[in-house]
Amino acid sequence: MPTIYDTLKFYARGIIELLIEPRFFFTTLPEKNTLAKALGFLGLSSLFFAGASLLTGASSGNPVVMGLIYFANASGMVCIGSVIGYAAMVMMFGKKASFCLVFSLYVYASGITLLVSWLPFLLWLTEPWKYWLIFSGFRRGCGLSKRQALEVLVVSLPIQWCLIYSAMRMLI
Repeated sequence: MPTIYDTLKFYARGIIELLIEPRFFFTTLPEKNTLAKALGFLGLSSLFFAGASLLTGASSGNPVVMGLIYFANASGMVCIGSVIGYAAMVMMFGKKASFCLVFSLYVYASGITLLVSWLPFLLWLTEPWKYWLIFSGFRRGCGLSKRQALEVLVVSLPIQWCLIYSAMRMLI
């Protein structure tokens, strides 16, 4: 079981590697990946996103409730996206990688973008960046070809967007 220090150390190193050389990070991911590291990275990134979103003052509700909502949204979207991406990969190309590896690449790609995605006007930068990182993760970490990685994204993204849109329609 990793300690808090180990999690923070891996988080800091992961951020630097993802910013400087994401292809190398995803190439070496299968050797260094554990579910605990991925969950720690997701937790810290989601916590940062929730805190930063609260500090912008865009929400008018109870800060504790809104913080939990921001945290659940940040971490939940990663979980939903990874399940859809894994299902698309398995249905189209067979089991090229474990779910843990696919979940981790979604965590790292989303986690690094959560550091700036709390700024609403950066949506147009962070979303393409996240999907490029996921594409790189499928290529380097899971061993898919460029075409296969692109096909997984082309199939999984509209499904994810439709789920988000239908959830929003239910809430309105």
